[in-house]
Amino acid sequence: MALEADKLIFLTGGSGRLGTELKVLKPEIIAPTSEECNILSLEDLERNIDNIRPAIFVHAAAYTDVVGAEHDPSDCIEINVTGTNNILKICRERGIKLVYISTDYVFDGEKGNYRTTDPINPLTNYAKTKAAGELIVRTYSNHLIIRTSFFGYDFPYEKAPTDQWSTKDYVDIIAPKVLYAINHGNTGILHVGSQKRSTYEIARERKPDVQKIKIQDLNTPIPRDISLR
Repeated sequence: MALEADKLIFLTGGSGRLGTELKVLKPEIIAPTSEECNILSLEDLERNIDNIRPAIFVHAAAYTDVVGAEHDPSDCIEINVTGTNNILKICRERGIKLVYISTDYVFDGEKGNYRTTDPINPLTNYAKTKAAGELIVRTYSNHLIIRTSFFGYDFPYEKAPTDQWSTKDYVDIIAPKVLYAINHGNTGILHVGSQKRSTYEIARERKPDVQKIKIQDLNTPIPRDISLR
């Protein structure tokens, strides 16, 4: 999976779960901090991109507080929509390929086994902003949207729903698949995940004592089946 010299990658969200793992897998990826490159500042973006001149811009930075976005979506909209639009402008003007890291939450979970051609119907404010980002990015022909979902290296909760289905996995499992897609993917939309399981089954892989719950026990709307194909 060698990174070709003409495929220099610029990454936002380098301090996040996925970004951290991508940098471990490929240390030559350029990933400035949010202080060094604020995606809400066109001036910051232009300065960084013109200095580095990457072939691929991977946009993994996002506001991901699902519960917080339900109470106040303003920061979520700024980061996930306005920030994405700024990045799109920079990439379009310079002919840089834009890889946008999206989420399986753009689907409502009524059907499951979603294909890339299935219509989206996000339920939460977080998911709606990610869907908005997708639609913005799709106005640019040289794009790749990667829909995926992941936990950190461990399951972060004490309880997990037995009636929610997903192709979500742990970041060390998902990141190599995402990196391969970045290096070898063409354009359009790509789904990246693991085999379909319940969230409880996924949790038990790294937290054997996790407790069972139902979706109705949670205090935020979540899709029932967000498995990807």
